[in-house]
Amino acid sequence: MNKMLLKSASVLTTCLVVGPMIAGTVSAASTGGDYTSNGYVNFEEGDNTGISPVDPLNPTVPVGPTNPDGTDPAPGTGGALSIDFASSLSFGTQKISSNDATYYAHAQWISKDKDGNDVDITRPNYVQVTDTRGTWDGWTLTVAESDQFQNSDGDQLTGAELSFSKGYTEGTTAATPGYVNTDSFTVGTAATKILGAGTNQGMGTWVYGLGGNADYQENGGPHLDNDAVSTASPITLKVIAGTNKATAYTTQLNWSLTNAPGN
Repeated sequence: MNKMLLKSASVLTTCLVVGPMIAGTVSAASTGGDYTSNGYVNFEEGDNTGISPVDPLNPTVPVGPTNPDGTDPAPGTGGALSIDFASSLSFGTQKISSNDATYYAHAQWISKDKDGNDVDITRPNYVQVTDTRGTWDGWTLTVAESDQFQNSDGDQLTGAELSFSKGYTEGTTAATPGYVNTDSFTVGTAATKILGAGTNQGMGTWVYGLGGNADYQENGGPHLDNDAVSTASPITLKVIAGTNKATAYTTQLNWSLTNAPGN
């Protein structure tokens, strides 16, 4: 038993002597050094409900467009991939012709600025989309007529052709969609692709506009007045003689935005 006590005492003595030497060595070396801390941020997909239409010539600026009949446009579709706005088109009140005739759409009327103040300016007709999904997967935007122009009795403008030209795109980011339909094309009941964003394209807000301000020429009254006519526009309606009655004709444009890459 005495041997065991001696051994234990020897170990204890060693610890007492060596311990302060080690502590002294560490303290002398710790005069500076480097340290790393962290920063954190987490993102989730956006909600574009209530997003404002923007100026199609400067998409960073919100505006207040008005429909040709003076009403406010319908809200956008909302969601992280959304159609925020699309122009409604008016070709005015035209006199019936004995020959085939081409009519021109009014420009888009802007009645409010970004602060809600009354303004009176025109812009190219346009459609606006926003992608805040955060997936960078791309998307495709198409347009089609629901049916031929027709009156309240169901009589159609047989053979009439609605055509778009001078398409362009502007957006709020550098991720430009890879496909922009710049051709002249007829809008029919079959969908026509007008914008397509591939992988790593199309994030943010984008407009597809038709022409510039100088491409629209108004004549005979305020541009929002359906009694007025335009004499030039990138949007035309060709009507075949002998197909139109003295009444109003309407159609609907169906704008479709899908999450399939479209470049």
